[in-house]
Parts: sequence; structure tokens; C-alpha cells
Amino acid sequence: MVSQYFYPEMISTGHILTELLVELRQQGVKTSVICAQPTYYSTEKVPHRMTYEGIDIVRTWNTRYDKNSWPGKLFNSLTFFFHALIMTMNKRSRGPLVLVTNPPFLGILGPLVFGLEKRPFLIIIHDLYPDIAVAMGFFKSRSPVVSIWRALNRLIFRKAANIIVLGRDVQKVVLEQIPQMHHHKVVYIPNWADASLIFPVSHADNPFIEQLDLKNKFIVQYSGNMGLTHDMESLIESAVELQKDPGVHFLLIGGGGKLEKLRKMVYCYGLNNTTFLPYQPREKLAYSLGASHVSIISLEKEAMGLSVPSKLYGIMASGRPIIGVIPENSEVAMTIKEARCGLIIPPKEVEKLAEAIAWMKANPIEREEMGKRAYQSFLGKYTVQHGAQKYLSLIENLLR
Repeated sequence: MVSQYFYPEMISTGHILTELLVELRQQGVKTSVICAQPTYYSTEKVPHRMTYEGIDIVRTWNTRYDKNSWPGKLFNSLTFFFHALIMTMNKRSRGPLVLVTNPPFLGILGPLVFGLEKRPFLIIIHDLYPDIAVAMGFFKSRSPVVSIWRALNRLIFRKAANIIVLGRDVQKVVLEQIPQMHHHKVVYIPNWADASLIFPVSHADNPFIEQLDLKNKFIVQYSGNMGLTHDMESLIESAVELQKDPGVHFLLIGGGGKLEKLRKMVYCYGLNNTTFLPYQPREKLAYSLGASHVSIISLEKEAMGLSVPSKLYGIMASGRPIIGVIPENSEVAMTIKEARCGLIIPPKEVEKLAEAIAWMKANPIEREEMGKRAYQSFLGKYTVQHGAQKYLSLIENLLR
């Protein structure tokens, strides 16, 4: 596998991929990873070579500028890409190659390695570029950069053995971009959470709540990446609407491109019902996610079909109800409806979001039932074992 993020870089992508390879290793698959030096939790260097849970990990040399600035993120990604390319070419292996869209242009490694060594490859689309960049206004749809990027995507998709998408909405978009003769390659495999790591924890038994001195509060939580594709502003504006209720407290855990903007909004509004925390360690996730009474997932309407927030599965594993500030036909919305585990509010509808939070607070029995259904649906469909089995089937087909 080649991915910019992997253990111990446990942001969502690194977390998900690490769990996948650990599970595959337990099922007898020999695995190795080329990844970057950490840039999210810390910039402390880790060993160039290491073994984790039987997985051989080799790290590239790469710059480690501030990942929240576009120049910094770009330089980090480019230096990782070029060193990963050299390392992949020098790694003599006949096994299939697994690539992810982190960084977005990493997929071009696939056709290069396939052309030189005839090694088959899978590509996992975590975020669909350049479509997201166009949707967020960074490029015009007919710009030369976008045209070249889409041409490269067509090459990657044509040469790939399989194209893994994380949502049915993403699957629809990808199928529209490739010839029908390649449609069979596109496989929907949702992300997951690890049931041994995240599980329901009662508020009474949760030290995390006591440490924050929020024991008597109704906690509305957002945990994860606060990126440009997430409607985070509506959450802060709903905190303004609900400031008159001293029992409601907003807990935002994580980081990302919108974090500083959100801090400034809280300061300008003079809010005293909002707390920010950094990403929490893996071993504390059951307690940090379990601190909420209701958890928020958000996505800008322009990002529908281009990205699937993986935080969904951790919330379901924690047995908490969900308010999805998301487009109606997105993968997250479909999952919430199927599991009957939450409410769906369109992005930018601040009043409706505030009303949904107030409803959750006022209806503890319905809220608890939603959380139970979320957990049962997670156990039935979205554990790491379910996901790994699907990847194992694809890999076995390639090996045959």
C-alpha cells in the first residue's frame, strides 16, 4: 500500500488504512506500506523503517510544513509523491499495489508501475479530485489544470484492476466519468470502525466528561476533520441560537482547514457554550465519542458524491444518535435513513439544526433508541472485519 498517512499518523485516513492492514495481516496477508513522515498530530520524526502488528512500514523523506496552509500541504504532498514513486519502483514485489487518493494525484503511480512491471493495482477514492477543487471554487471546471487532471484520472481508472468508492453517491459520479466497459471495476466498500477500540460507554462511567467539567451538560459533539468540504459554520451559528439554553454545550474535537475560522467565530460571537479540543489518541476514542448526547456530521452540498465522512462509523460504534448536516441523497444520509439512527438537516439551515438539537435534548427516550439502532447497524455492516473481507476477496481475485 502507498498512502501519505498511516500509523502513527492516525487522522481518519491513516486510522482506517491501519485497521484494514492489521485485519488483513491477521487473515494471513503479508502487507507492507510506503507512507510519509507525520505532519498532523506532531512533526516529530519517527523511524524510517518500523514494523507494526506484523506490517512492514517504510517512510519517505518529505517536507513537513504547516498542513493547514495550501503551500505547505502541497509541498508535503509533492515531496512524498516523488520519493514514494522512487521507492515503489525499487521495491521488488509481485503482489498487487493498493493506492489511495491521499495525496489526490497519488493514483498516477498505478499506471507507471503497471506499465513497467505489470503489477495490478487497486485505487481507493477517499476524495474525488479535481471535482472537489472545482466544487470548492479553487479551479474553474474548464481550466487547463482540471482538463489534464481528468485525463490522468481516465488513464488511472482504465488501468486499475478495481476502483474502490466509499459511498453509493460517489459510485454514481465515478460511473458517469468512465466508459461502460469499465463499470464492473467500480466497487462500493464503505469504511468502518474497530469494535474493539470504539464501543458504547455510558455517561455515568465516562471519565472524559468529568475531566472537561461537563457532567451536567447536554453535549453536542463534532469529532474529526473540520475541513473545507464540511459545513462547520452552521454548527457555530446554531451554538449562537442555543446560547440561551445554559444546559447545551458544543464540543468540537479535531482540526483542519476551517479550525481557525471557527475559533474566530466563537470569539466574535462571545460564545461560552463551545469548547475546542485537539484530536484524541486512539485509546481514548470510545470515551471521547461516548461523551456526546448527539453527534454531528456535516458536508457542504457541493461535496456530495465527492467525499464520504468516515466519522460516521465511529459514531455508530459509540452508540450515539446522529444529526447529519448533509445533502439528502448523500451516502451518510442514506445510511442514517437505513439505520433509523438520526436526523437529517440540509447544509446552511441553521434554524433547523438548532431545532433538531433542541428536539434531541427534549426527547431522551427516542434519542437512546436511535443510538441503539446505530450500534446494531454498525455491528451488522460496518466493522473492520466486514470491510477487510471485501478487500480480501478483491485481492484474492487479483492473485488468481
